[in-house]
Amino acid sequence: MKNNLLISLTVILFVLLIIFLSLNIKKEKETNKATSKENTIIEDIKKHYNEYVTTNKETILYKKENDEYIEAGKINKNVNLKLSNVEINVDTKYFYLPDLDLYINYIDVEPIEKYTKNSRFKNYIYFNSNIITKNSTTFYDVDNNYLYTLNDSFEFKILIKDEDRYGVVFNDELLYISNNDVEKIYDNLNTDLKNKSKIRTLTYHFIYNPEKQECDQSICQSLEQFESHLKYIRENNYFTLNMDELDMYLDGKLQIPEKSIVITIDDGTTLDLDAVKLLEKYDINATLFVITSWVDPSPYKSTNLDFESHTDNMHNQYECKGYGMQGGGILCLPEEQILNDLKTSQNKLGGSKYFAYPFFDFNDRAIALLKKAGFKMAFIGQYDTEGYSYPKKTDKYKVRRMTIFSNTSMEEFISYLK
Repeated sequence: MKNNLLISLTVILFVLLIIFLSLNIKKEKETNKATSKENTIIEDIKKHYNEYVTTNKETILYKKENDEYIEAGKINKNVNLKLSNVEINVDTKYFYLPDLDLYINYIDVEPIEKYTKNSRFKNYIYFNSNIITKNSTTFYDVDNNYLYTLNDSFEFKILIKDEDRYGVVFNDELLYISNNDVEKIYDNLNTDLKNKSKIRTLTYHFIYNPEKQECDQSICQSLEQFESHLKYIRENNYFTLNMDELDMYLDGKLQIPEKSIVITIDDGTTLDLDAVKLLEKYDINATLFVITSWVDPSPYKSTNLDFESHTDNMHNQYECKGYGMQGGGILCLPEEQILNDLKTSQNKLGGSKYFAYPFFDFNDRAIALLKKAGFKMAFIGQYDTEGYSYPKKTDKYKVRRMTIFSNTSMEEFISYLK
């Protein structure tokens, strides 16, 4: 009997052991399964995280109040953002946007390489007036692309006064707000800096390397002479405007510091590539007016050099004898031929809004055809203004320029910057 009892107890203990082991195995499997699931979730969240991201769809922005995420606005697709550092775990559902002080769902962004914000606006001068927006404020980029809408009212100093919008600084960027979103405009002393009353545009032509070529015309500049000018401009903290900025300045939409200048280069037929490297070295902006049937501008591509039209094939002397100084074709050729030439030039440049007259020759008919082709501004020689242009006074189809010559002394050049 004792043996039977012992056997029974042994069996019971064995069964209990089997049950215990089975439960532990099941629990371990469940734990492993849960851990595996959590790891999968964490890995998925990590796939969406980087210091720099872009939105993958139009989605919602949130603010955090009392540990709750409340809708604070909307953001468009393909908007670049910067994220704060975060320790990702299975409960991470939102990423923090430090520049906006808002949050976004992690599934709504994708990692990108670092992006650089345009900081040229930091050279502009504020107007002495502010805006207060309505309770919902929509922000656009310079090209009027919608970025985001925030459910809040803001006050901004005005940096740009456009026809139907205001340029303001937000999120360390120049963004635009529609007049429709503005509740109030009022005068406010934002700066004691004065807007430059007039600006001079400088014109270069042939910039060459004496070690590789010769250039004996009066409009030739050696690389050494060109660099001496750029070095002075940089060391004395001059702001070099691009065409869009000059356009806005002349319209009175933009204010610029006293030390401002515009640099243009005509033709492109003799422009040593080292000249472009010098622009990059001193971080100075210039505009190259290209004769597109003669010059392929692609080798000169640079963030410091913009390309605009100098016609496709109308830079030929005396096509219009008796017109202007050198009879450029834009003065008398048939309208259809001129418009086709201008359109060809624009297409080759991927679009062009600004124009330089060949040989500085222009007339009323040429101006009318430029407007018809969609050009917003055109450049001539210095004529009676010593190369100066004036906001709200200068005809933007007769913008003056001062030509730099090979015999222009450094003292003369410095005087042109005033």
